[in-house]
Amino acid sequence: VKGVARSAAIGARVAGAPSRHPSPDMVRAMDFGAPTRAQPVPAAQLPPPPPPPPAGFAAPAAGPTSFVDPTLAVPPKIAGRLTQAWRFAFTFGWAAIVVGYAAVWESSRVIGLSTWWLGPDSEPRLLLMQLLPFYGPLLVTIAAISNLRNLPYLGIVVAVINAAIGAGDLGRVRWIATVELVLAGAALCISVASLAGMYRPARAYPVT
Repeated sequence: VKGVARSAAIGARVAGAPSRHPSPDMVRAMDFGAPTRAQPVPAAQLPPPPPPPPAGFAAPAAGPTSFVDPTLAVPPKIAGRLTQAWRFAFTFGWAAIVVGYAAVWESSRVIGLSTWWLGPDSEPRLLLMQLLPFYGPLLVTIAAISNLRNLPYLGIVVAVINAAIGAGDLGRVRWIATVELVLAGAALCISVASLAGMYRPARAYPVT
């Protein structure tokens, strides 16, 4: 009987069947007859820690970045300049004044009733004289596009000059002179109203 049991044990070992349960630190092998002990996994190699900062070094305080997109930058508020909305209205208004004087020029030539600064068709005045009502409005429009200071005051002066030019036609072509005076009055209203949108210098209040 002992010989038979011993022969059976030898046969089981030859067949590859384990004679006892594998230990917990053994991994399952492809061949169940050859159990393999699990190999320990080496620990990950971590990078060395950074060196400490030198003495007296102060870490920068966390805060918002100081980068500003130049396309989104707000123009500075300078005393004497107009705000964005008022400058747009001022520029658009004076450009319309220029177009209005161009309409007066064309109408005067078509109907044959020339203003004093245009002269009759038979003897027209010099081109520099014919452009007399356009100098001031064009100057104000260019100054508004350039965002110069004290634009409303410049507009008031030009509007008064153009009103004097239109008054010279009251004895020649009354209805054309009326249109010229209306244009000068509109320019004056635009300039006076723009005073409300002009930046003022900051006032210094006494400390109590």
